[in-house]
Amino acid sequence: MKTESRSKNHEHVRDVFRKRLLAELKSYQDRVMRARQELPVDSDPEDEAGVASKNAYREVAMGNLERDLQTIVEIERALNRIDSGQYATCVVCQSPIPDARLKAIPWTRTCIQCATRGSQFAGSTLQFQTNLAH
Repeated sequence: MKTESRSKNHEHVRDVFRKRLLAELKSYQDRVMRARQELPVDSDPEDEAGVASKNAYREVAMGNLERDLQTIVEIERALNRIDSGQYATCVVCQSPIPDARLKAIPWTRTCIQCATRGSQFAGSTLQFQTNLAH
C-alpha cells in the first residue's frame, strides 16, 4: 500500500514538473520569436557611433538569443527524461536531485555537488609548462 501511495505521489510530482517545464518552454519559445523579430535589419547608419551602437546591440541580442535557445534544448531534454523515467536523477552520479533544486531550475540535469564540481573547471584556462631541458 505504501509503494502504491509513493508511486502516485511520484507521478503527481512528475506531472507538476512537466506542466511547469511546458510553461517554461512556451515562454522561452515566445522570447526567441520576439527576439528574432526585434533584431535590427541591416541598414547603413549615418556615422561610426551608429555602427558601433548597432553592433553592440546585435551582439547582446544574439547572446541572449543563443542562451534562450540552449535553455529550450535543456527543457526538451528534461521532458524526455520525464518520459523515460530518469527525471530528477543526476546524469553524472545517478543520485536523486533534490526537489528544491528542481524547483529552482526544473530542467537541471545534475545535483548540486556534480554541478559544483563541473563549474570548478568552467572558465579556467589550461596552462602548459614546457620543460626545455628534455
